[in-house]
Formats: sequence, structure tokens, C-alpha cells
Amino acid sequence: MRLTRSQANLAILSLATMLNRVAAPLIVLVGGLVGLLLAPNPALATMPVALHVVGLGACAYPASSIMRRLGRRTGFVLASLLAAGASIAAGYSIMAESFVGVCAASAVLGANQSFVHQYRFAAAENVPAERVSHAVSLLLIVSLVSAFLGPELGRHGRDWVSGAPFAGAFFGLCAFHLLAALLLLFYREEGGAGRETSEDRVERPLGRILAQPVYVVSVAAAAIAFAVMSMMMTAAPIAMHARHGHALDVTAWAIEGHILGMYLPSLFTASLILRWGVYRVMIWGVAFLAAASATALLGDGVIHFMAALVALGVGWNFLFTAGSTLVTTTYHHAERFKAQGLNDLIVFGAMAALTLAAGALLELVGWRGLLYCMLPPLALMVALIALLPRGRPVSAPAAG
Repeated sequence: MRLTRSQANLAILSLATMLNRVAAPLIVLVGGLVGLLLAPNPALATMPVALHVVGLGACAYPASSIMRRLGRRTGFVLASLLAAGASIAAGYSIMAESFVGVCAASAVLGANQSFVHQYRFAAAENVPAERVSHAVSLLLIVSLVSAFLGPELGRHGRDWVSGAPFAGAFFGLCAFHLLAALLLLFYREEGGAGRETSEDRVERPLGRILAQPVYVVSVAAAAIAFAVMSMMMTAAPIAMHARHGHALDVTAWAIEGHILGMYLPSLFTASLILRWGVYRVMIWGVAFLAAASATALLGDGVIHFMAALVALGVGWNFLFTAGSTLVTTTYHHAERFKAQGLNDLIVFGAMAALTLAAGALLELVGWRGLLYCMLPPLALMVALIALLPRGRPVSAPAAG
């Protein structure tokens, strides 16, 4: 059976997502541990992880602008090739004991993730409006494979290069990015042509798009989901392995459990959104994120870390998927690149800020203090949802 262009595009985006997202869980697991080995100060140990997120946040809007000028396929392919080079650079930097080199390479790998996160918007353009949540969920489901490949690559690649822990893992990562680039060469722009109307060709100023309450809530949902999740997940491997003495294998399993929690709910999140609506799913997301903090505060055993990190992943999935679905209803087709770029700039900027703070918070207030810091953003999210006027249509962008 021959695939339609849209079906082929979704298949390509799914496989490219799986390959390109191996980098993130790998860096989450080993970034802080490499930092402990190479950083001049323990407070800087999480810098490779933090700069990975900074690279993601800093390139969010430029990535959208590049694709607006060159097209999605060109942007996606070039970003994957750049990530392949950064993987090699990271491995050689570890061999040379260059902390600065590892940080720089991690930032470039993060820049590629800003393009990878745009895959969800490309997928949304290949399906009818009522199937957007399913398209977003599909890309999260395939990330389950990445969730296991990343930590496993870190565990098995730790000793591939003698005297340079984890350098071999980054050399192996290069192959994943090269395969993704090859696949993306076959992507063909869909652009949502079948859904475009005369109103869709009208491009409003960015300020008018941002002024929509629904846009604000959708961006806040994704931003808070990523920021809170990132802050806890960045600090967790150091707290678990370096501070509380749990084995590296156990720590890797906890990270795998967390990423399983991030992506496995995508099997049913889209159905929950259709049944309950985005706002109720957002509230459930906040509840799971708060439960993650509460569970980790109960103790420092393996079971506490495991349960908390799984709950953290589920909460992120609900809040991020609902926010990503809702934001696609707030702009016209002609506005999509700048509206999506601004969305990701805010989302990953907030994520970068709290990820950068994770290492310092861990040193200053400890693991428990960091967990308490998760609660104010979650309270803010509940307040934003409560203040949003009910009855406003969310199936189309505001006119004007």
C-alpha cells in the first residue's frame, strides 16, 4: 500500500525524532557526571546539561526563522548534520579533559533539539485540525525508544575509550544524527495547504498573537512543564548517584523510568484531551508534577527517586501535550513560523533558566530545597487556567 505524502512525512518525522532525541537522555544521564570529573568547581557540574538547554532555548526562534526562509527540510537536515559534528567534538573534548569543549558541544547539541521540537508543528501541518493532539502524541510515543537508547548508550559507552569516561558514547551518538539527516532528506513540505482559507493568509503583528489569553495559557503550560521537569531531572542524577550513593546502573534505570513516564502516556493523552478538554488535562499535569515533588520529599531511597521521576514524566506529558495542542489554535497559517518560534523561545528560555539554576540550587539549598522550588510555578499555572475566560472558542485563532 502506497503512503500519501502526509503519511510519509509523519513516518519520516517519527523516525527522525527517535534518532535525534537520543542525545537528550544521554546528556541528562552523563552530563552532570562528566561535569563532576572535569569542572573546576562542583557547583558547575550541571553546566553541560544546562548549556544543552540554553542552546535549545537560544535557537528556538532562529530555528523557526531559518525554516521560514529555507524550508523545514533544509533546516532539519542541516541541524542534524551540525549535531553529528558536535557529538564528535564532545567525545574529543572529554579525551582532552576540556570542560569548556564539552559545554560548547552540549550547547550545539541543544541547538539541534530546537529544530527537533519543531517536528511537532510540522506533524500538525500534515493532519486535520482535530488530529493535531494525535500527531503531537505520535512523536512523543516514538521517543520511548530514545528514552532507552540514550541511557543505554551512556552505560555501555562509558568505557569504549580508555581513560576518557563516556567519550565513546558521544562518538556513538554521531551515527544517530547522521541517520536522521539521511532520513530527513526525503521529507516533503506539506504546509497545511488543504486547510488554508483566505483569512489564513492574513498575518497579524506578533504582539496581537501574544495578547491572546489562550496563547498565553498554552505557552505557559508548555514552559512550566519543561522548566519544572528540567530543574528536577537535571539535579536528580547528581542527587541520586553522587550525593546518596546509589549505583550508576540504578540511576540510569531511574532516568529511563522518568523518560518512560514522559512518553508512554502519549498512547492515551490525545484521547484524554478529546474527552476532557485541554484545560482539565493541564490540571492533571500540574497535579502529577506536584506529586513528584511530594514523593521525593518523603525520602532518599531508590523507590522515592523512581516514583518521583516517573510522576515527573507523566505530569510533563500531560501539561506539554495539552499546551502544544492548544497553541496550534491561536494563529493563522501565514503566522505559523513566528507564532511557533515565539512559543518555543519562551518555553525553552524558561527551561534554560531553571536548568541553569539547578546546579546552584543543589549546592545552596540541597535536594529538598530544590524540590520546594518547583511548587510556585505550578501554583502560577493553576491560577492562569482559573483566570482564563470560559466559553472562548479554542478551535480557531482569534480574528483581527
